[in-house]
Amino acid sequence: MTNYEQSLRGVMRHGFFFHLLDLELQSQLMRWQTRFPLCLLALSLTGLAWGQQSPTPSSAPPAKAPAKKSPAAPQSTEKPKTDDKVAETQESAPDPDAELQILVRLANNDPAALVKGLEGYLVKYPDSPRRGAIYRALIESQMNLHNSQAALDYAEKAIAIQPEDSQSTYLAVTLLEKMPGDANHLRAIDYDTRLIERVSKADPDTRPQQMTLDDWQAGRNKFLVELYALRGRLQRHLHKNEDAVKDLTSSFRLQPNAEAALSLGEIAEEERHSDEAIRQYATAFMLAGQDQPDPSNPPLDREMLRLRMGNLWRFTHDSNAGLGDIVLSAYDRNRDMALAEKSDAPVYNKNVSDPLQFSLRRVDGSGPLKLAESRGKVVVLNFWTTWCSYCNPMESMLADLRAKFAGRQDVVFLTINADEDESLVAPFLKEQILGGTLLFADGVRQPLNVESIPTVLVLDKSGKTAYRTQGFAPEGFADLASAAITKASAAPAQ
Repeated sequence: MTNYEQSLRGVMRHGFFFHLLDLELQSQLMRWQTRFPLCLLALSLTGLAWGQQSPTPSSAPPAKAPAKKSPAAPQSTEKPKTDDKVAETQESAPDPDAELQILVRLANNDPAALVKGLEGYLVKYPDSPRRGAIYRALIESQMNLHNSQAALDYAEKAIAIQPEDSQSTYLAVTLLEKMPGDANHLRAIDYDTRLIERVSKADPDTRPQQMTLDDWQAGRNKFLVELYALRGRLQRHLHKNEDAVKDLTSSFRLQPNAEAALSLGEIAEEERHSDEAIRQYATAFMLAGQDQPDPSNPPLDREMLRLRMGNLWRFTHDSNAGLGDIVLSAYDRNRDMALAEKSDAPVYNKNVSDPLQFSLRRVDGSGPLKLAESRGKVVVLNFWTTWCSYCNPMESMLADLRAKFAGRQDVVFLTINADEDESLVAPFLKEQILGGTLLFADGVRQPLNVESIPTVLVLDKSGKTAYRTQGFAPEGFADLASAAITKASAAPAQ
C-alpha cells in the first residue's frame, strides 16, 4: 500500500472528527472517500470560484427609461459613452476567481496539469484568499502523483496559514513518519501532539444533531488510540523508550490493541525485562486479528507472536511448562477490560479485594447476600455457568454433599453463577433445578482465583480456603470435600 493510500485512509477513518475540528475550513477535500476523484476536486474548486465571482452584467441595476428630449439632451448622450469605457475597463481587468475556474477545467482530471496550473496561479496571486483550498488540492494531486515530499511541503504550507487544519496536520504526521531522519520524526511528534491536544479538548456539543454522545465519544477515543500509538512509534524511532511506553500504554488503555502490546513487549525485551515482555506478547497474541489503531498496517501474525513468546519463555524457564497459564491470564485480563469498557455495565464490589467483604446479588432479585455474615461458618461455593457441560453432574454430587450436612447451621452452600450474559440464567433455571443459595458472581471470582468452570471451594470459619477443586474431577470428590467441611467446622474461628 502506498503512502498516499495509507494517509488518505487514515483521513477517512476519522472523517467526522476532522469535520468537527475544521468547521471553518472552506475545502471539502479528502472528506468524502478514500480516493477523491479529480473531477470532484475540480467541482469543489470551481464551486469556490463561482461563489466569489464579481456580479455579471445581468445583475447590474436596470437602466432608467430615457427622458424626453430637452436642451440637456446632448449631455445625456455623452454619459453612456463614459459608462461604456468603465464597463470595458472592468471587463479587461483580471478576475482571479474566473481564472482559477478556467485552469481547473483545462486540467481535465490530469493531476500533473492541475499541479502546474495551480502552482502558476499561486505565483501570479501569492496572497490569494483561496490559498488554503488550493494547498489542499495540491496535496491531493501530489499524492496521486506519489510525490510524498511535495505533498508534505504543501501540507505544511496549509498548516502555516491555517493551524487548525486537522486534515493537513494528520497527513503531515503520517508522511513524516515514513521519512528517514530524526528531524522528520521530531516534526511528526510535534504535529501529532497538536492533534492529541485538539482532540482531547474537542467539545461534544459541536457534534451533529443526529450523532449520539456515545458515538461521538467512541469516535474520539478511536482517533486518540491511533494518535497515541503513532506518537509511541515515533518515540521508539528516536530511542525514547520511556516516552514511547507512556504513549503506547495510553493507546492500550483507551482500547486494548495488539499493536501497542507488541511494541510494549519489544521495548521490555530490549530492556531485558523478560517477564513483562512475555506478558505483553501473550496479550498481543490474544488480541491479534481484532481492530488495530492503524488498519492500513498488515495484521499481526499469530504464528510469529507464538514463536517469539515461546522462544523467550523457554530461554528464561527451560521448557514450555507454565506458558499456557500466561496466555489464559492474558485472555482473562482482556475479557475483564472489555467488560469494564461497557458504559452501561454496572460495576459491583469495585475496589474490594477481601472475599468476605463482597456483597453478591441473589438470582431471584431479593436482597443481596453479604459474605461477611458467613464469618464463623464453613462456606461451600460452587461456581457454574449455563454453558458448562460438566456443571450438571457436579450439581448431582453437591446435592449429596448438601444432604449429608443438612440441618447444620454452621455450614452454608452458595451456588454462584459466572455467566457474562446474566439474561441466560432465568430461562436456564426454568429447566434445571439447582440447590443452595443462588447468587451472581459480581466480581468475587478474581480474589478467589477462580479460573475454570466448574470450581468448588470450601472456606473455613476465617474465610481461608480449606479445599479447592477446579474443573470436573469426580473421583474422590465426595470424600475429600466432606472431610474438608468436617475438619473446617471442627476448628475454632481465628
